[in-house]
Amino acid sequence: MKKNYIKMNDNDNYLSFGNLINIIKKVSNNKNAMQTELFCTIFNVNNVNATTINNYCIGYRAIGLEYKKTYVDLKRKYETDKLVYLDIVLGILSIMDDIIYIKDDKSLDLINNNKKLKEVIIELLKIASNDEHIEKTKLNKLKNMNSYESFIEILNHCILENNQPVYTQSINIKINKEELNEYLKVKLYYGESYINSLIELSKKDNMYACAELGSLEFDGYISGKTDFNKCYEYYYKAALKDHPKGCWMVANLMLTGRVKLDFNVMWKFLNKSIELGSFAGYNTLGLCYLRGINKENKKDINEARKYFQIAAEHGYAYAFNNLGKTYEDEGNIEEAYKYYKISADMNECWALNKVGEYYRKNKDLKTAFIYYSKAIEAPITERIKHPFYNLAKYYYENGCEEANIKKDINKAKELMNIYDILS
Repeated sequence: MKKNYIKMNDNDNYLSFGNLINIIKKVSNNKNAMQTELFCTIFNVNNVNATTINNYCIGYRAIGLEYKKTYVDLKRKYETDKLVYLDIVLGILSIMDDIIYIKDDKSLDLINNNKKLKEVIIELLKIASNDEHIEKTKLNKLKNMNSYESFIEILNHCILENNQPVYTQSINIKINKEELNEYLKVKLYYGESYINSLIELSKKDNMYACAELGSLEFDGYISGKTDFNKCYEYYYKAALKDHPKGCWMVANLMLTGRVKLDFNVMWKFLNKSIELGSFAGYNTLGLCYLRGINKENKKDINEARKYFQIAAEHGYAYAFNNLGKTYEDEGNIEEAYKYYKISADMNECWALNKVGEYYRKNKDLKTAFIYYSKAIEAPITERIKHPFYNLAKYYYENGCEEANIKKDINKAKELMNIYDILS
């Protein structure tokens, strides 16, 4: 079940940031060119964690939000100012040619006639031609641009459009074809009678229909309000037929206090969910050891971290949150931040707010604003109240010059109203 990550700078099928860095280093006259120097030049930063740079450049991690925001802003400005990327491209050429280039009226011609940059673009276009995610029309457009424009388009693609990390994953789930066909028939073809049809299927103990109804009851979409007892009943029926999420939800509903805890039932289905490959199950098992809810009735942080790590290796965002929390509780904020940052880059709302708090406490209000803003865009069922309050403070007080935010009492009240609703 473990994900097999692709090192994107070793793979000729992806026009990735990792490949871009790798090609620049390969073509460069300066054989001592370091990826840290290139990274800082591309994103106009002076200081960044070496592990973060390595993960981005190898391609194991998606580019972080604050770095993407830099290029979102540049791309917008480029529409009216074609020279907005000039300093970045000149900086890269300075590293490649081991010559310090100063921006002047001849800079654009220098870039377009630079042989090393042409070589970099040719190599990257070869990779782009193998990338199934890039349309042929876009590829042809890149080939017909001058070096400056082509390199900018490639840079924007690698940072803003390329979906890293890429991985393959084997899935081993028991499929009941007859029940699945019945469920899919309802799922794909039924209209207004969809929920009633699911209920009829659940009476036949169709595990897929039961799991779907359990989810709908959890979110309150059937009666207009959440009913955890009905939710449990549906998931329990699915769990009896080895539905992975059904097994996990039976345990989760008990552990979170939403239904009465029966340890033996909880433990049985939690471990069953893990046998069936549930990443959430590993994460929850970690919580059981962190809180001392296990057969030994003992807290074991090392055992907890072991299971959090397994879930994290499968890309489960909440496991990164829990790993970070264990280090934060020990006072190791920097180590905690590393895990929160990974989860935040996966757009998990709680982690986005935590990373925003980290930057705010370190006086980087502009980056904090980026993370708070992303947090309030989370799906409504995953939103938490805190980022709304944190953003409201920006508008209620004196704005934030670093984030180009002006005082706006009405905007602050709007955010606080949402905060109150979620409280």
